[in-house]
Amino acid sequence: MNLTLAIAGLTVKEAVRRRLLLAFVAITVAIVGLSAWGFDRLTHSSSITSGERTLAVPDALILFMFMFSFVVALSASAIASPSISSEIESGVLMTVVTRPVRRSQVLLGKWLGLAALLAGYAGVVCALEFAVVDWVSGFLPPNPAAVTVYLFAEGALLLTLALLLSTRMPVIAAGVIGVAVFGAGWLAGVVGTLGTAFGISALRTVGQAGRLLIPTDGLWHGAIYYLQPSALTSGSLTEAGAGPFYAQAAPSWPYLLWVACWFLIVLTAGLVSFERREM
Repeated sequence: MNLTLAIAGLTVKEAVRRRLLLAFVAITVAIVGLSAWGFDRLTHSSSITSGERTLAVPDALILFMFMFSFVVALSASAIASPSISSEIESGVLMTVVTRPVRRSQVLLGKWLGLAALLAGYAGVVCALEFAVVDWVSGFLPPNPAAVTVYLFAEGALLLTLALLLSTRMPVIAAGVIGVAVFGAGWLAGVVGTLGTAFGISALRTVGQAGRLLIPTDGLWHGAIYYLQPSALTSGSLTEAGAGPFYAQAAPSWPYLLWVACWFLIVLTAGLVSFERREM
């Protein structure tokens, strides 16, 4: 356990030293600054009524948080994809695994370190954005903590998948596939939403299957639910219809249990793949 935690600490230090992390911090600051200007214009606009503003501000926040969810997903894929493959190619892992250090300790240590880094990043992103929106417009989501947890879980899911891919694929391939999986999961969710709206069972089935195979969209809709004002989730505001940026209910406990099982399955697959990888 001590070796696993030591590797986790080294993984965090290595990730912090990369300039890639600074790039994501710069992107975050730029988006937060843009949102501050946008929400200020939206809140003080004289061309919309107070009722329209009540709907527009949460909708705009959901759009900005979707952008942040993509940044978190991209960050997770970018920091996890080189974790194993690049160190195998450089020969670094050859010197590590020949010592009394099991490969499972290496992989779990890297996962813990990157997950901790991702949790910190998601927490800072959500705290900054919610503070800016509250300061400018006076709106605060009903449950900011739940939004943060779902956003982190979405990124952690892709981090786990990218780590699995990193045990078998080159850095670029693992990173690209991770981002593509995120896009495919969101697209499947949109298809399922259209199927529900128009009563097309085939499209609805695609959406349901997509949320099971790639749970990112299901977790994103959990974040959406806790971003919406209580009047919207209770049905008091009937102007907002179902869509890819609307959640009628929070994810069910059976679905969350399946997401936990998905994490364990993919992480176990990564451990098995790494154990069988020839160096």
